[in-house]
Amino acid sequence: MRRMAAIIGCGAVQVGKYPDRLESELALDAVRMALLDAGIEKGQAEGIFTTPDLRGGIGLQANLLCEYLRITPKSMAEMTCGAVAAGLTVKTAVNEIMLGQIDVAVCYGAERECSIEWFKHFGSALFEPVALQPYASYGIIWAYAMSARRYMHETGAKEEHFAMAAVRNRRNARHSPVAAFKAPIAIEDVLESRNLCSPIKLLDSSASLDGAAAVVVASAEFARRVCPKPVYIMGWGQYHDNSCIIPTDRCDKSISSFVATREAAAAAFRVAGINPEDVDVAEVYAPFSPHELIIPEDIGWFEKGEMVKAIETGETEIGGKIPVNTDGGLLSRGHPWAVTPFYQTINVVRQLRGEAGENQVPDARIGLVHCEGGMMNNVFVLILGSE
Repeated sequence: MRRMAAIIGCGAVQVGKYPDRLESELALDAVRMALLDAGIEKGQAEGIFTTPDLRGGIGLQANLLCEYLRITPKSMAEMTCGAVAAGLTVKTAVNEIMLGQIDVAVCYGAERECSIEWFKHFGSALFEPVALQPYASYGIIWAYAMSARRYMHETGAKEEHFAMAAVRNRRNARHSPVAAFKAPIAIEDVLESRNLCSPIKLLDSSASLDGAAAVVVASAEFARRVCPKPVYIMGWGQYHDNSCIIPTDRCDKSISSFVATREAAAAAFRVAGINPEDVDVAEVYAPFSPHELIIPEDIGWFEKGEMVKAIETGETEIGGKIPVNTDGGLLSRGHPWAVTPFYQTINVVRQLRGEAGENQVPDARIGLVHCEGGMMNNVFVLILGSE
């Protein structure tokens, strides 16, 4: 197994609403839990890498955390690149470790996306107006809805199949310590929930919530000395398509299959020296249930359209061909977007350690984390493995 570095500690607050706590407070909680889990002192963290503070702060969130913790890291940065930012913090930490600059880093994110009502101020200025004018100029859900409708046209998928993914995620969330939504739902509940942008309904959608999570990344040598169950970073892949939200360069470019996911996954498998069928458990970044079907096809576990049958037969359930989103995914865990990939990574780490409790995938040895920014045009895929 390739061992680029290892994750030796994890910490996360439950996804929810924290109107009376600052981002820095939530970050401190998550970082302390991660350090405790790693069994190291705060002063051993030589690198600090974080995701954006949605309130602004001109990139000084990591500086603030260092002051609160009274630590003096050798390397520090705040990443912003859509929701792949969390993945990029891990990538940066590993790069610094492999260069010999540091031995240990803390990667973390903290957001109060719900409490500050961030999406109410999330306007059309984000999107380039001319290129996207034929489609829309505000919001994201319309792009995912168009993609879902095209997938239905090409594969025969129905809204019931999307609902099955939402129900599976909610079933998995029941035993997750960090999930926001645990009450059982049925396919009928999803289909009868409020329509948002056809075919996407309320229970097909992830909720904008608050959260904080952290992982401790260390060199393989350091990990072997201090950690009884290191989870090794085997490789990653990253790909940026030449569009922001949806393809605009060619009229024949698919919106029901995404080149960025395919290329990032292929690169990650190549670096790790494995194939898709070697993966035992996966976290996919699907803000809406239709893409719980599209992403597994793009990663390579199923051919185009095969997820329609696979979701019916439980192939992405615990015990199936490729268990996906075993702690509830974005739909039921909740979705503080720039922190979400940390929650995904932590879930895979716990699976590979054998610490996932009721949701444990038997004999899980290799896990995959998929995250994206924009609308699957900006993708980062991480491969993790246990001993």
